[in-house]
Amino acid sequence: MNLPENRAQGWKAKLIHVSGFVDFLNPAIQDLVGPADLIIFQRNLVTAQAYDAAEYWQVMMKPVVVDLDDAYQMLPWANPAHRFWIENPEQRAPDPVTALEEGLRRLDGLISPNRNLLTDWAHVCRGYYLPNYARRAWWSDVPSRADLRTKRGIPEGAVIIGWGGSVSHYDAWWGSGIREAAARICKRHPEVVWMICGNDPRIYPIVPVPRDQKMQQPGVAPNEWPTIVKMFDIGIAPLFGPYDQRRSWIKGLEYALAGGPWVATVGEPYRDLIGLGTQIKNGEDEWENALEAKLRNLKKEQDAANSLIPMAQQWFVENQIATTFKRVYDQIRMDWTQDKGRLPGIAYVIA
Repeated sequence: MNLPENRAQGWKAKLIHVSGFVDFLNPAIQDLVGPADLIIFQRNLVTAQAYDAAEYWQVMMKPVVVDLDDAYQMLPWANPAHRFWIENPEQRAPDPVTALEEGLRRLDGLISPNRNLLTDWAHVCRGYYLPNYARRAWWSDVPSRADLRTKRGIPEGAVIIGWGGSVSHYDAWWGSGIREAAARICKRHPEVVWMICGNDPRIYPIVPVPRDQKMQQPGVAPNEWPTIVKMFDIGIAPLFGPYDQRRSWIKGLEYALAGGPWVATVGEPYRDLIGLGTQIKNGEDEWENALEAKLRNLKKEQDAANSLIPMAQQWFVENQIATTFKRVYDQIRMDWTQDKGRLPGIAYVIA
């Protein structure tokens, strides 16, 4: 990532696949990476080839940091990636978590959208908190809720309680109390329909409500996701256990950008979004009561959520470049300079 010294709005970023990054002696790769002032390695820094590529550029006087948004060291059994990271069926030596720790130790810092993750690895490397921000382009010109629901064939008068996620959320549906609350809510509110979004086929069958009160929405491309979230009358973000407390805030932010009320399990992921949604302790009664309150005052809740959209929009990526991104990236470079005992703008030759 090329970061001009005093022109935050002029920053340039280049994206390269890890398979190219490790081919660091390739002239085309050198032309891509060589101009960078800061190199950010995304996620899985677990191979000797990745170590070598990072070290090559470090010796060339370029700070290299890792960006992690998942707690690989504590993946639950329900997460399909548990097999690779924890069970280690290929008998990798070192095992993947140890290899990740070694990678973090070799590099110049860790960027993460969750403070708990930074604390987990604080004994290994310096950490930098950088939230997941939304892209303005994805949220521009999103059709109205009514138009989207008509296109989707949602009956008039239906109240959609929506959730979307990857294959790593299964335990939250069992442990948070949301399943039991869903059953109670549907008995009292025949107009409620649960929209389960994403590509985890395990979630839809375990929502214990009548078939005509739930629907499944397959996963879509990230830039299409706002058109799905916008259909929700109420969004939910259940969490369960220490693994989920290491997620980013993105679900809450997306619900807020869509202008809908939402309920989430209280904790680290959504602590900076207090005031944009409702955060509760887990429990079937707690979830039932929170959702019931939203349903009984839905128009008022939706009006309030719509009024908060401008607040949520401050967390578009484009609105954070000159402030948060600049501050974090400048701090990384400053720390690196101090650690290496080098002055900015001076070329050093290692004899």
